[in-house]
Amino acid sequence: MFAVFEKYLSAIAGGILLLAMMLLVSADVVGRYFFDLPIEGTMELVEFMMVALLYFSLAHTQAVRGHIKVDIFLSHFSEQTQLFFDLISCLLGLFLFILITWQSLAAAINCWKFWETTFGVLALPIFPAKVLVPFGCLLLCIRYLIDIRGIIRNILHKESLHANP
Repeated sequence: MFAVFEKYLSAIAGGILLLAMMLLVSADVVGRYFFDLPIEGTMELVEFMMVALLYFSLAHTQAVRGHIKVDIFLSHFSEQTQLFFDLISCLLGLFLFILITWQSLAAAINCWKFWETTFGVLALPIFPAKVLVPFGCLLLCIRYLIDIRGIIRNILHKESLHANP
């Protein structure tokens, strides 16, 4: 169920956002250079869409193991040792993104309290974009928990296989 949700956010919502950004920027360029009528607020809207695009895809990228991983060193170890290092990596990632979720939620709440706006042509509220950061990081934390559970199962399963020859 969670995998379907994160895949939807990454693929469908991400694709729609990317298409919307492309169309908006293209329309702004055509309007600006051919008709001397730029679309006001394009920069701010594209910035918000980029935040959504990034944070909507974090969890799914982790699910498909798409994040950068340097395994030159780890490839020389046994599968059990590699699983152990994957576990450590996921635990560290979980800890880091719990902190990021917590602090970005505090920043979003602050932003909402003081009704911060952009400095551009349009004074858009920043709160909606800032809420996307803890939301995406929370999804990544859930994904890390799912991965940690899977890694622990793999470690225990492999140990039980070796214990019963």
